[in-house]
Amino acid sequence: TPGQQKIVSDRGARLQVIACAGSGKTRSIAARVTDLIREGAAPESIIAFTFTEKAAAELKERIYGYVKQVMGEDFLGRLGLMYVGTIHGYCFHLLQDHVPKYGNYDVLDEHQHTGFVSRLRRQLGLDSLAHRHWESIDLFLRAADVIGNEMLTEKELAGHEIEDCYKEYRETLDRFRFLTFSQIIAQAVEALETDPAIFERVHGPLRHLIVDEYQDINPAQEKLIELLAVAPVQLCVVGDDDQAIYQWRGSDVNNIVKFAARYNGASTHKLESNYRSRPTIVETANVFAQSINGRLPKAMLPERKAGTDEIVLWKAETAPDEAEVIAEHIANLHREGWRYRDIAVLFRSVRTSAPPMVQALTDRGIPFNCGGRTGLFAHPEINHFGELFAWMSGFSWKDEKYGPARDADVNQVVAGLADVFGLPDAEQPELVSYFEDWKSYHDKSNRPVSLVGDFYKHLKILGIAKIDPDTPEGSTRLGAYARFSKILADYEHVTMRGRWVTGDEGELVYRSGLNRGQWFWQGLANYLVHYAKESYEDFSGEEIHDLDAVSILTVHQAKGLEWPILFLPALTNKRFPSTMCGRSQNWAIPEASFPDDKRIRYEGSDADERRLFYVAMTRAKDIVYASTFKKITRRVGSSRYLEELAEAIGLNPGHIPDMSSLPLPAPPEPGDQDAPPPLELGYSDLADYEDCGYGYRLSRIFGFERELAQELGYGKAVHHVLRHIAESARATGKTPGDSEIEEILQNEFYVPFAKKATLANMLKNVKSLTQKYVTDWEPDLHRVWETERPFEIHFDGGILIGRADIILDQENGKADHLAIVDYKTSTDTDRDDRYARQLQVYAAAGRQEGLEIDACYVHELKSSQRTTIDSDIPDTNTATTWAAGRVAEIRSGSYPHRAKTKKCDGCDFKLVCTHTLSVD
Repeated sequence: TPGQQKIVSDRGARLQVIACAGSGKTRSIAARVTDLIREGAAPESIIAFTFTEKAAAELKERIYGYVKQVMGEDFLGRLGLMYVGTIHGYCFHLLQDHVPKYGNYDVLDEHQHTGFVSRLRRQLGLDSLAHRHWESIDLFLRAADVIGNEMLTEKELAGHEIEDCYKEYRETLDRFRFLTFSQIIAQAVEALETDPAIFERVHGPLRHLIVDEYQDINPAQEKLIELLAVAPVQLCVVGDDDQAIYQWRGSDVNNIVKFAARYNGASTHKLESNYRSRPTIVETANVFAQSINGRLPKAMLPERKAGTDEIVLWKAETAPDEAEVIAEHIANLHREGWRYRDIAVLFRSVRTSAPPMVQALTDRGIPFNCGGRTGLFAHPEINHFGELFAWMSGFSWKDEKYGPARDADVNQVVAGLADVFGLPDAEQPELVSYFEDWKSYHDKSNRPVSLVGDFYKHLKILGIAKIDPDTPEGSTRLGAYARFSKILADYEHVTMRGRWVTGDEGELVYRSGLNRGQWFWQGLANYLVHYAKESYEDFSGEEIHDLDAVSILTVHQAKGLEWPILFLPALTNKRFPSTMCGRSQNWAIPEASFPDDKRIRYEGSDADERRLFYVAMTRAKDIVYASTFKKITRRVGSSRYLEELAEAIGLNPGHIPDMSSLPLPAPPEPGDQDAPPPLELGYSDLADYEDCGYGYRLSRIFGFERELAQELGYGKAVHHVLRHIAESARATGKTPGDSEIEEILQNEFYVPFAKKATLANMLKNVKSLTQKYVTDWEPDLHRVWETERPFEIHFDGGILIGRADIILDQENGKADHLAIVDYKTSTDTDRDDRYARQLQVYAAAGRQEGLEIDACYVHELKSSQRTTIDSDIPDTNTATTWAAGRVAEIRSGSYPHRAKTKKCDGCDFKLVCTHTLSVD
């Protein structure tokens, strides 16, 4: 369109794009990137930030398609040098590529972060903030987020009770080799500001910075953008202030509203045509948006033809009545040809409002998916499993947040699980005995615990193998169990992790994590009851897996998604807008550093709630069913937003009709099926899929976690040490001596879950093999071209990414002739083909970039021997053809099992697998 074309062709230094909902912004951004490349911009000179990884994959796929049309297929190999992804992902790579210290750090997600602070609450001194365990954690976590988002300095915290807590917290994160999401940004900004060499390496090649969802940028991210956008870089920001819904995470809508004022001479373009929603939805959303204070002027223009009953407003007597009507209507829609996945039910709060909906869908056998951990315990069997693990430590349990606490009861758990899994009553006493034996074993033996492993044993006993993953109901259940395994794994990852500390004599001392005993079990129960079950609603960002199920989400979780049919229930005057919005909160931060104008941004306002409601409405393509109910235990009023919708469509707000059945839309149009989403895969994904497609499905698609092992991370730790040795040689021009290697090992070798004795043996072995490596292959240390070099190769429907351990220059004595070396820490010969193909794919990707790849080697560190991998063009073509085939199979949803006894015995998922041939 003409509006999109302006965005493509504008070459001003500062460009602001206001993109209304459904206006084709992804198409416009992809076309702009393509046009820049057509004009001669190098791919490595372009960065495009997206809000989620899913959005990044979609944008990449669109860019690759356009570039192929304009520049030809041969050019696609060069696009791997362009960054398209999230700001957090970019900053993490920046740190790992340019600040070697961070090469063996892991990133804490929000839930692991909570578990980590809970584990170390007393060490961090959080009693100074509040005496109650979870109150102090909540206060500190919110403060830590603000400090990171607003980039508050130590000076600004000086003299306040949080000063010492936060300082200890930062030091503790380093001891555990952890980064948080806010620390990733802060450390990247610090590196760019304080190290001119890093700034030059990062900024030097950059010419074009594109930032999508700019309305959701927080001050720390804005600082990063300002640093990257220094001239001669052109900055293009894309967003919609009406869709700024993450102020409680620190985003500042003023970034986009005042962009033109901040950047003198900036040009502004608008994308106002809505290609997603039918006209009445668009026009009603426009009317509602006018009520948002301080918004930029704009109006969506409908482009789709009109339907019938595009907005249906109605009410029921109670929340269960409302849910019954919706569930019955969903069943009718499915009979009319609509897929379950075409339908979403969005709530302001899943925790508060979803239970009647979940029950109504369950009663009818309608598959559904509650996005994120917030809704996970709405599945009855997950609630039972939570109570089971709480029972292990004698903890109390709550079936509902505001319900009474009661002793966790194994008999009640067994009755509930037996009902879900269809076990006869006669088997229940045996199941109770099984769980009691499990508890007794851990109570008496004080042996190491594997929460994930024990959970899988329970699932096997209960009969998980009988669940058909190819039915919507079975797929939904497996997804729920996989997500519960993630909760257990999150707790294990932060509780079982060890760290280096400074001893009394100034020496480094390793302390193992906790993996057994009553404190371990009580900590888990505390985490389940007070956090995992009751956690605040959060944005998940990605689909859990691709299944035909109704989506039950919060509006925050629905951002960036769309459905033909949308239900917005529970629109009462206390639920939407939320009564929590605008409520003054306690902040453990000095008032001078966190004034009212910043606090209000985090605490919210009516404008924020209106933006959220606007986002909810504009997720719908064909029809919106918006409803309320009259009473809970006593009468409640309708949401004023629902009443404003009624006025907008000409309905008397006081006469929203009672309905026991809802009007059906026209059946779906033939061929109106969404294509599988584009994929971004690592080589290990393809290799695991080749080993067993069903194992890949359990792990990568459903998300079942692997059991923790002491050696987990050993290979990564060895690679990290070797990288430091190579970087030292490259920086100094000298081969590191024994004392330098010893220092590197002491500072950098870290295997997070190893026990102290095991780590000592590992350290001894690594010292031996690194010294042998330096002795036997010393010349290589002086021809290092790059370490941890990323590669990317594009296939139809997917992108394969990876990193080579080390690339050597001067192969065969020729400058700019390279050799790729992959370090091998195991002696497993069964995986030799895996290493060979990986190097061959990397060689193909490098050649597409224009690199001269002359050789590939697998370097077995234990024997200090190298194996040459055939890497001529016919060999690499064979490997890339194999990779393309696996990508196509994964994208098509084909997950064939490749069960063999030996393979199944070593599989991490044998206990939850339908096809396994042998189980210990």
